[in-house]
Amino acid sequence: MKWSPTRREFLGVAGPGSVASSVVADRPASLGNVSLGNASDAVPDHPLAPTPEVEWSVDTDTEKPLLRRSETGDAVYLGTETGVRGFSTDGTERWRRRIPRADADRPVEIHPGTGAVYAEGKAQLRALDAEDGHTRWRYPGESGTAERYVDVSLVTSETVFLRDDGIAAVAASDGRERWRFRPDESLWFPSRIDGDDLYVGTTSGHLYALSTADGSVRWHVDRSADGAPRFSVAGVTDDAVFAWNYDAGELYAFDRDDGALRWRFDAEVNESGFPGAVRDEAVYLGDGSLVRAISPADGTERWRYDAGRPVVGWPQFDGRTAYFGASGSVHAVSTDDGTGRWQFSTGTDRAYVAGVADGTVVAHGRTDALYGLDADRGHLRWRFDSPGHARWLPQVDDDRVYFATESGTLYALSSPGSTPLYDAARTLTSPAGLAVGGLLGAATLAGAYRRRSRDGDTPDEPAEPTEPTRVADFELRDVLARSADAEVRDARTPAGERVALKRFDPDAIADDAFESAVETWAALDAPGVLAVRRRGTDPVPWVATDPVDASLADPADSSVVDLSTADLARALADAAETLHRAHREGVVHGALGPENLWFADGGVRVGGWGLAAARRGQSSVRPPESDADPETADTYRLAAAADDLLGESATDPDRPDELDGVLSRALAADPADRYGSALRFADALRWAVR
Repeated sequence: MKWSPTRREFLGVAGPGSVASSVVADRPASLGNVSLGNASDAVPDHPLAPTPEVEWSVDTDTEKPLLRRSETGDAVYLGTETGVRGFSTDGTERWRRRIPRADADRPVEIHPGTGAVYAEGKAQLRALDAEDGHTRWRYPGESGTAERYVDVSLVTSETVFLRDDGIAAVAASDGRERWRFRPDESLWFPSRIDGDDLYVGTTSGHLYALSTADGSVRWHVDRSADGAPRFSVAGVTDDAVFAWNYDAGELYAFDRDDGALRWRFDAEVNESGFPGAVRDEAVYLGDGSLVRAISPADGTERWRYDAGRPVVGWPQFDGRTAYFGASGSVHAVSTDDGTGRWQFSTGTDRAYVAGVADGTVVAHGRTDALYGLDADRGHLRWRFDSPGHARWLPQVDDDRVYFATESGTLYALSSPGSTPLYDAARTLTSPAGLAVGGLLGAATLAGAYRRRSRDGDTPDEPAEPTEPTRVADFELRDVLARSADAEVRDARTPAGERVALKRFDPDAIADDAFESAVETWAALDAPGVLAVRRRGTDPVPWVATDPVDASLADPADSSVVDLSTADLARALADAAETLHRAHREGVVHGALGPENLWFADGGVRVGGWGLAAARRGQSSVRPPESDADPETADTYRLAAAADDLLGESATDPDRPDELDGVLSRALAADPADRYGSALRFADALRWAVR
């Protein structure tokens, strides 16, 4: 795997040597302009076009996955037909969770938020921890259905707004309902949040402004006399709220303070166009082949741009330029006056603009080609022909493009680097290049080819790092588990005896803290504890333990898959009893989760004792109360792990209903309602599957 170039190397590099310029037609600015054909790239069929570097790809064995990027850009998530999976930006799978769906043909709807991923399941919404995927909380809802609880625009760092018998506001921290608003009419989404206000429309011409604090109605507009329009909120500015009438193709502007109608614009738009992209300078509407800019102040049309063919998708903006796709082309238009800056031809391919970052426009064609275009001139920087169809738009990051095919392959793409051969071909087929022609042109192409060959054979290019084969005198074998900062390998002693060896990233744990934690772990003499054989800190912190087969963190492993619900519950009860014994000896775990629960020697062993406090930057499951004692926190963490493994994710038709009550009590918000000890939790699990 080759690591990513810098942010500007990927999305900011311009191919050298090109002299072909964009063609701007002489048309009135008020009408915009369109130039048929490829106005910005002199190589219409893109021969020799560079391809982006495939940094990594993962075959997830899923169908039609829904791809989403984290808010911080440090992870990507896949919603699949069976659950949710989290990946690091280097392609390492962090976690996966099974979540039943009411519609098995569609992926689980996921909405990344601050530190969490919200996943819609069967009759529930789950808040999954972004780091390790454990269930922070579940919201059962009142309607008993969960086809679409969450709208992506209704997730904030503090509150999640759910569509469930009206609209409900629940705390992002623990899932507790703060308030609920039930209008007499059915809601029509999307809604919008701006500051302390939530704006939501209905299917019969009503628009509400609600306080995000308590759900009280600040103002209410009734436009049912206009034909009961279905109102979706297109956007909000400092002065106005813009609502789109899907039925009549009309845009309404209401005063933000009191809901008074400011103006109404009949766009005569095709419903397939985008219903308003709201910015401070204008409201942009798509209507067939037209893009219109409407004044937010008075509703007058400032300009229109004709793309020549139907506009598709939503526009993306960068500075004072709007980028949008059409059937057969990508367009860049000045937001000042509608002047076309460039147009890139994709032949007959409908192109959807997925994003703009650091000077590159990423467009996705319906024939499964991805285009990286120079944002200033429209030149093709790279093209990626996907081996499989993509159902969803790619996710554009600062230095990567993430792309998932319908057959379940996830790609991370980055810059192709220097592209002299393509740049030379584009130069020579431009008007200036054709004027040079002849032998000079042939010499230019030949030189470019030789330069590309040299670039590909650079002897100083750093080699891929090799995996170590030994630690101390242990021979490393297969990888058993891997996380962002640790790895567990099957290993052998010099005598051929099997052990498990866990290595840690030295940046994640200090040597002295590691030694202290493992010393406590090694001294813990209780049944069910994974025994420590040896430990060391050279070349990195490591610990060798009794051999293990698989962890409960890997639900795809046959050791886990083949277990019945009853057997898995009994295994977790054994782990809870081990935890109780450790507590009686004054030892707490600190980070108990599925990754520290191992199948070994026909039973479950608990490892990783004390390492949570020693590791830097480790996030772990915590009970809702901030002052929980360590033993209570340990039991709560184990209950959260049991909930992930035995709760809604279990598919065993013989799963006893009593498990729901046991898990709900173990994860109760009030500590007084939970089991008093890990031993009592163990007894309850065994009782539920008796």
